[in-house]
Amino acid sequence: MEEIISSIEVLKASYGDCLFVTIQNEGAVYTIMIDGGTPSTYSFKNKKQKTEAGPLKLKLSELREKGRSIDLLIITHVDNDHIGGIIRWFEEDLPSPDFVKRIWMNDDVEIYIGQGLENASSHAAALKKTLTDKGFSLENQKITGEDEQFDWGRIVIIAPTAIQHNRIARDIAEALENTVNNRYDVDINTILAETYICDNVSPENDASIAFILQTNDKKNYLFLGDANIATILSAIKGLDGFEHPIHCEWVKLSHHGSKNNFKPELLQEIEAENYIISTDGTRYGHPDKEPISWIIGRTNAKLWFNYPQRAEKIFTAKDKTDYPNLDKRIESL
Repeated sequence: MEEIISSIEVLKASYGDCLFVTIQNEGAVYTIMIDGGTPSTYSFKNKKQKTEAGPLKLKLSELREKGRSIDLLIITHVDNDHIGGIIRWFEEDLPSPDFVKRIWMNDDVEIYIGQGLENASSHAAALKKTLTDKGFSLENQKITGEDEQFDWGRIVIIAPTAIQHNRIARDIAEALENTVNNRYDVDINTILAETYICDNVSPENDASIAFILQTNDKKNYLFLGDANIATILSAIKGLDGFEHPIHCEWVKLSHHGSKNNFKPELLQEIEAENYIISTDGTRYGHPDKEPISWIIGRTNAKLWFNYPQRAEKIFTAKDKTDYPNLDKRIESL
């Protein structure tokens, strides 16, 4: 079997997610875009109030120059740090359905504005109307258990469940600005000795799409969006056709490494070589020290940050003594 060549690019999307997966198979190139980050990921005003292209706009221009398109756009959920850049893109430079060929978006969760949040039902509704009015292929009802085959491999949906997909959010807890993580001064071994506590996630994150991308050469890539860790674990345990624990080349941690979207049990269900943390740490102070501690303390995996300065804040002097190879396990995207 010919080797499938896959690569992952994680754009700098502030505290949001925006990833591109490129798959080369039998001379063909297949491009998957996962989320669009915050609005500034596409464009922003500089100090002189002139509009500048953000990393997403630059990436899209690069694809056009190469004569390539987005074969599949996956919008994991409608929080602003995942959909904001897409909304701005479609407002400022509406692409053609030939450039964005397929779109997955579960659109039945209604989002209300809460303190510190920048998402609203009107934004998601406006995007959906634009998509349908302009002839885009919008595919809904992506839930646990769906398994779609492609020429290069398959995508297996592991979240949300049908119940989570159908839930309508009536209100959302207030979210306050939080750029400081008050546990970064606690060393890894102290955290590992504690009982892991995982709080509830918001209804919006509960409805996030998560999936395993598997290429024909049986390499697995796990993209967790902001999904509920209980849903993820339940789905992974029930997966047929995979060797358990599931070996993954890459794992994009759920909700930017939030402790509420992770459990140590995940490390028993998967064996990953690389974990992606996509955030600059603003607004919510992610990643939390707890998931990072378990990955460092209980695996040999590498941690990849698209904002390397965030990684510099996480580890204590004791961590660097206790884990002398720590610097070799922290990488930049």
